[in-house]
Amino acid sequence: MDPLKFLDRPWTRRLGTAALLAAAVCLLAFGAAPPQPVPTPSPRRVEIRAAPSLFTAEDRERLAGFSARQGVQVDVGPESAAVTPGARVFRAALSPAPAELSRRLARFGVTAEAGGFSFDGRNYRGKEDGIAVRDPAAPQEILVLANGREAAQRLVFRRLFRDREESDYQVVSGELGKSGRFAAAGDRLAIDRRSDRDEIGSREAFLRSLTTVERGGARWRFARNEQAAVERLERLLRPRAGTHGALELLVTVYPDAATKARTTGSSRPADLSREGRELRLDVDASAPAASGEIPAGFASAAYASAEPRLLDRPILLCALGARAAGTWWGKPVRSFASFAAKAAVAPSPEETLGSWDDLSPVLGVGSAASWIDAGIRQNGEAAVLSALAGPEPALRDALHRWEAAAMREPAPGPVARRPLPPGFLRGVSYAMSNSIDASYASPRSRETLAKLAQLGANSVSIMPFGWSRDPESPELSFVHRRPQGETDECTVRAVTDARAAGMTALVKPQIWVGGEVFVGRIAMRSEADWKKWFATYRRFLVHHAVVSEAAGAAMFCVGTELVATEARAAEWREAIAAVRLATGAPLTYAANWVGGATRVTFWDALDAIGVDFYDPLASDAQASDAALEAGARAAARPLADLSRRLDKPVVFTEAGYPLAKAAWLAPHDENSGRPAASNDAARAIAAVYRALEKEPWWRGVYWWKAYSSGREARPDERGFNVLGGPPERAMAEGFSKLRERGSPSAGAR
Repeated sequence: MDPLKFLDRPWTRRLGTAALLAAAVCLLAFGAAPPQPVPTPSPRRVEIRAAPSLFTAEDRERLAGFSARQGVQVDVGPESAAVTPGARVFRAALSPAPAELSRRLARFGVTAEAGGFSFDGRNYRGKEDGIAVRDPAAPQEILVLANGREAAQRLVFRRLFRDREESDYQVVSGELGKSGRFAAAGDRLAIDRRSDRDEIGSREAFLRSLTTVERGGARWRFARNEQAAVERLERLLRPRAGTHGALELLVTVYPDAATKARTTGSSRPADLSREGRELRLDVDASAPAASGEIPAGFASAAYASAEPRLLDRPILLCALGARAAGTWWGKPVRSFASFAAKAAVAPSPEETLGSWDDLSPVLGVGSAASWIDAGIRQNGEAAVLSALAGPEPALRDALHRWEAAAMREPAPGPVARRPLPPGFLRGVSYAMSNSIDASYASPRSRETLAKLAQLGANSVSIMPFGWSRDPESPELSFVHRRPQGETDECTVRAVTDARAAGMTALVKPQIWVGGEVFVGRIAMRSEADWKKWFATYRRFLVHHAVVSEAAGAAMFCVGTELVATEARAAEWREAIAAVRLATGAPLTYAANWVGGATRVTFWDALDAIGVDFYDPLASDAQASDAALEAGARAAARPLADLSRRLDKPVVFTEAGYPLAKAAWLAPHDENSGRPAASNDAARAIAAVYRALEKEPWWRGVYWWKAYSSGREARPDERGFNVLGGPPERAMAEGFSKLRERGSPSAGAR
């Protein structure tokens, strides 16, 4: 197992040789002296004491490398090894717990047993169950007990790197969790109920609330307050042929995506599965209509209940339902295959016969629905259904025939272009918290978006991620199914919730490279690999462009800091043209700093110049506000020239400062080990506003970053977070100054 897999994808990594060289060039460009050093603390020391079987040699090597980049020194040793005074200590064990650990856990209300443990009135016996606890009066030591190795590692790594809210207890049970704080209760500790966040209990409470009724030839499970939703959804039920062996349909209605994810492990609007003689359709009643997945799900259920063999081909079954619904992700089914082919992102029939793992559900299902539609028009529905449930060789041949027939449908042209949103884009980069109850699709995210709007933001940047194994691999994974990840449904939710809060949204797909390698180093070794990489990347872009168009996004970013790819302008122009077929939103590209923007050669194919603005503002750790303002003006000066030359506006697709001392020296670097100093980040934000607020070419900024959980920065935090404290005030004050600024006539098209 990869010991870091539970970290998901960190959001802020701007390090690397290319970035550091760019910083030096930028400093020299406005005559700065070498930066004055800022005193940095020694690396934080963490010691893990556990049985040798919990952490293999490979685990320890990877952990050490990752920890060093986070400014943490980690030592893994046996349970009996001494610990260094002042170090943070994890004592981890597998069930059954050693006697001493069992005794200590009792103080926290944890009962260790032979088959697992009990906590807060609930028994935990599964291999994916575990608990981590700490005494709030002595937070340096954390006790971990788990029923399986992966659960133990998950708890250690989350507490070490990701979950920095520092809850006193954290339980994991598969994908779900329970966390909160303790309060003193005599010689023991009791749960502070005000702090308790319990996904596990919420799932159990929801299941207890359900009632079951017969309606319209199906059984429905729902909470009483969802009666109106059931009546609305019942209209989507389709007649089912009464064949021998047909399945009975059970429709379970969920009030929101988070509840559905906690219960089923999926946040998608509709999921179809089989259990014995029962066909189950799980539906999120609150899902936006953007994707068309719910009508398609009901149609697919009607077909599958009559012919269960269709369930063995889930992609084609979903396509059959999409064809019956008539549209898929806002696009007509009949011409979807022609659209995908024109954009050079069409899947093959063989891909649709495989699994969901790597095939875009947007492009794969939409294209297959077109083929099925052509087949039904040619041969009739009965013949098509027979082929879909029949032997694979014959079905493969039929799919190729139907594909050829679908290609005769005229392909739509580019979507009519829309202008940039009016006024100044007062934006926030909106990073998804990787948990069910704090994801883009959660009620907490809606609350956070409402807060950002109250602070004066009128736009957010939504960032779905793809994954590349290494910078030389032409492979790119971007199909997310886990509800803790950036699924398509999460993107739709974030965009629609932002719009409901009175804000627009920029969808900004990004790539995360394994080993924390700077994304700008992605470069292929051969022309064949370059061809494959751009083909895969084009599919990645068009997939997300279709999703963002269906959701109503106001802007779309075609790439972020892909420095080593930028010289291949012809391939970039082809990719941009493909995106134009999918969305009418104005397009931009996020260049790597100001110097990177001046080297991009395909701005003419886009609507705005995008820059991830992490250029240093000064070389002096003690710089005055006036010096910071002058530095911001000097750093941005090449953008003014570029905007005038190309007659295009400039948007800072990202800009930010870590909550660290002298944040302006290396704004990209949150891992420098500098002491926490959120006021310095606020001073840098204010300096950018003062320097540029009257510049007509500057049309927007997206401050990096706010989490969808709404988490505010801690006093000792040194990373990026604009919520809470001086940075929030500086951001809001700047938004207030720019609120009334209209769209300038020059360079604003």
